[in-house]
Amino acid sequence: MIRSSKRRRLTPIPSDAGKMSPDWASLDQDLVGLIGGRVLAGDDMRDYVRFRAVCSHWSASTVRPLGRGVTDRRFHPRRWMMLPEGHGLYPGHPDLRGYVRFFNLSTAALVRVHLPLLRDHVIIDSVDGLLLLHRDHDTAIRLLHPFTGDVADLPPLASLLPQMESESRDRSQRSKHSRLMKVCASVTVTSTGTITVMLALEILHRVAYATPGDQRWTLSAWTLKPFVKPVSFQGKLYALQLSSYDIHKVYIYQFNPPCQDNDKGLLHLPLPVKIAECPMDKFLYLLNFAECGSELLLVAYNGVSRSKLLVYRLADLVSGRIEPVTTIGDHALFLDERCLCVSLSNNKEGSKILPSDLS
Repeated sequence: MIRSSKRRRLTPIPSDAGKMSPDWASLDQDLVGLIGGRVLAGDDMRDYVRFRAVCSHWSASTVRPLGRGVTDRRFHPRRWMMLPEGHGLYPGHPDLRGYVRFFNLSTAALVRVHLPLLRDHVIIDSVDGLLLLHRDHDTAIRLLHPFTGDVADLPPLASLLPQMESESRDRSQRSKHSRLMKVCASVTVTSTGTITVMLALEILHRVAYATPGDQRWTLSAWTLKPFVKPVSFQGKLYALQLSSYDIHKVYIYQFNPPCQDNDKGLLHLPLPVKIAECPMDKFLYLLNFAECGSELLLVAYNGVSRSKLLVYRLADLVSGRIEPVTTIGDHALFLDERCLCVSLSNNKEGSKILPSDLS
């Protein structure tokens, strides 16, 4: 080997090499939009807010949540629930100064949000993280996204009172109205942003529905006597019906959103669909439905002693498989008037105040 008589000159490496800031704005706009969509599909829409805050290019390449919080299902805060304060501090209590806390069932993140609407509204239900509010002075129903502040206005609940006359002539207007406040709501949103809200009125054995712009709620022409434990899941309502003692069965019904009449082109509520039936001895003491991830569970005890808890997948019951599940993974069930399924695996965040700027 012949060696060169000249030494190679070595260029010193700068001490800050490898520490150059990445050029986030150089990412292709379509790629940013695709990644943003994946982030938005997660359990915490705050991740999407953080994603858009990286730089102005990322913000401009992704859909703005503000103004779309209710009309776009992607922005519904699905895994968030309002956390009770206790100690007599109801939402809207003066001592809370308009703040309420929300808890993420998947990540256990805790945030405080300022909701001034609670001064003159009452929360009557929550669906997909959206709050169903009842305005005090005129009974108007409003669907609120607690993080963006977007609101969809629905007809007054009192518009149902004339439709109840034949069922409860002996009751006062105030009594009828208080009965209507006990609802289970579901929300459907079309690809064009049209919102439809259904209310399961257990005490009337009927369902009502309305869309923004309607003058009144429309009550179903049918009744299902009785149905109990209604729950909202993926835009539909589900409920149980207990048969007579001699039949000794539990029926599970599905209430689908309103559809158009082929003849007149008007919306109407289709009849409830019986999707499953099970022997009563499998559910000696029914508790409730519980949403767990992408599945709906039915929770029950196997006897009056309540010594053993049984959990069934709705999908199994629909297919005729009446066998309890042996595990729900890294989740825990909290059992009460409504059941909650909470993830135990993620939960490292402390309390935060959610930024109000979601633009």
